[in-house]
Amino acid sequence: MTGNSKVHHGVPADSLIRLKPQKLGRHHHRIPQHIKETARKYPRIISDYFLRSYRINLELNKVDVFEQPPQPVECIYRSVLGKVGFAIDRALLGEALECYYGGTSLPSHEETPVSTSEQRMRERLGLDICRIFGRTLVTGAGFGELERFDNAYEETLWEYVAELRYTSHLTGSESSLYIYLDAELTDQLTSLIKGPPPPRLAGDPLDNIKHLPVRLDCVLAQARMPLAQVLGLQVGDILSLRLKERVDVRVNQQPLFRGAIFEDDGTLFLTSIESVKTP
Repeated sequence: MTGNSKVHHGVPADSLIRLKPQKLGRHHHRIPQHIKETARKYPRIISDYFLRSYRINLELNKVDVFEQPPQPVECIYRSVLGKVGFAIDRALLGEALECYYGGTSLPSHEETPVSTSEQRMRERLGLDICRIFGRTLVTGAGFGELERFDNAYEETLWEYVAELRYTSHLTGSESSLYIYLDAELTDQLTSLIKGPPPPRLAGDPLDNIKHLPVRLDCVLAQARMPLAQVLGLQVGDILSLRLKERVDVRVNQQPLFRGAIFEDDGTLFLTSIESVKTP
């Protein structure tokens, strides 16, 4: 092969899917799904923390999970499972600071230098929220014991960033919390989320296949009518139908046998009449 070996095409570079070797063979795609499902299942767990500790009533609006951090991490903590990061919008940080120290004025949105009080409050919020977030994702000890990680010479690669967007009932404004998960922590969470492998069945595999659950589909009645009449159906309309004398029972859309429906003591039963030979 001679000449330039690069492949030229009209696809923009930012639209290409870049494979990450550390994700190959691992179920990392379960992490974003698990985070969103957990947030929908426990929408008030972080809101109750703010209400209990800072008298701020927050309502969860949206949960997004990113592979690229939408903003720089502000606090990093280390656990036995890996590293977790934290960031918070300054509007919500200022609101927590005002309510904690008993202030009555609403926080300002002016770009002023970050004060020492804000830094301490951010550290406190980050540690508490990361612990709550970890216990929610992993039932039990969560991420384990968290300690502050300060190392300017080691760059942490974040695998996923969860953004939890809230609306404050006090100010009516929206603010976000950001929780960062590194690659090591993501690997550990993947193994914890998927749970133990299913037990292997003993005995002959062919005999075990016979015990697999199979769904049977049976059409009891059907009708033919013009499309205009179908579009004109309203809630409460009654259609006159007659039960079929013979019904086809199907498995995965394939006919298995023909049967008949009968009633006994108020319960419907299906009985097999004749087998159906498929080509």
